[in-house]
Amino acid sequence: MADAKTIQPDQEQAHPVVELRIRATPDQLPVLRALAAAIAVHEDFDLDSIADIKLAMDEICTYLIVRAAPDAVLVCRLQYLDSCLRVEVSTVTETPDDANQRSFGWHVLQSLTDWVDLQQSPDPDSGGYLTTMAFTRTNGIPS
Repeated sequence: MADAKTIQPDQEQAHPVVELRIRATPDQLPVLRALAAAIAVHEDFDLDSIADIKLAMDEICTYLIVRAAPDAVLVCRLQYLDSCLRVEVSTVTETPDDANQRSFGWHVLQSLTDWVDLQQSPDPDSGGYLTTMAFTRTNGIPS
């Protein structure tokens, strides 16, 4: 299994982060969708927003899994802060990738979320690239 030590957990205790490290394989997608849905339900998102969050999670995880290095680990971090769910998913990929922001998948992500981003940096330990995709979704229900 690839070492994901370059991805450090959030050290801030005031706003807890849920983190899951899982094999970067397609059979793990239901677990990742369920995690995102469970947090959205817990934070009182409406049913449409929960469906959008699950679909966005599926889209970014699939994007990363397809490009992941063999035996890579997918690190998924979710944090709810100020009525906003932030999802960040990272893995090591073998080649640099500039997501086509005109692709159908990117358009879907932009319509399901408030913000979406892709970041990459060389990972000297693996010789690949640490690739992170993130999105946010605001909860429209007043507190």
